[in-house]
Amino acid sequence: MSTLKCKCQSFEATFDAPPRLTFNCHCHSCVAVVKGIEARDGFSGTSMKSDEAGGAAVAVFKSNNVTVTKVDGAKIGFMKVGEGGKVARPYCTECGTVLFNVWAPKWCAVNRNAMTAADGSPFVPKGPVLNINAKSAFDKDKVPEPKHGSVTVGMLVKFIPLLTGLAGDGSNSKVTALMAEDLSKVESVPITWE
Repeated sequence: MSTLKCKCQSFEATFDAPPRLTFNCHCHSCVAVVKGIEARDGFSGTSMKSDEAGGAAVAVFKSNNVTVTKVDGAKIGFMKVGEGGKVARPYCTECGTVLFNVWAPKWCAVNRNAMTAADGSPFVPKGPVLNINAKSAFDKDKVPEPKHGSVTVGMLVKFIPLLTGLAGDGSNSKVTALMAEDLSKVESVPITWE
């Protein structure tokens, strides 16, 4: 079992299975949100950055493998990319820790750096962690190996059941504190790369 906690302990979730996927995402969308939240005055949370290139450290779980054990909706903020953004990423407003890169009814993408193993030590993925979307990185030359220009076929095979609703039990939809009620009111980080 592993645990996700923000730095100030305002949020906690447990996971009863290993992640379905682990990776570092270097796409503009993931990196822009992480930079936007972590650049704020008073940021004291656990960084989601995977390395100096700034990729987002992610672990993906099915909804039936996550249990939110502590959440205060008043301490959850959301950020999206651009005014028309469709994904509201939840973070703790007290310390600034990005909690989830995606919180969807049947799956979630977790800030891997804020996770601990069952013994309380930092969570360490098994095997090498692939740096994906390297071709979309703000600084492509800084993305470390192993890397891939986009998402691998093997990752797609694991993602498709999540995206199509064939995996996960939908239980994440019960944790409404992690879902933005109105995307039009969610804070946005500007799109600066077009």
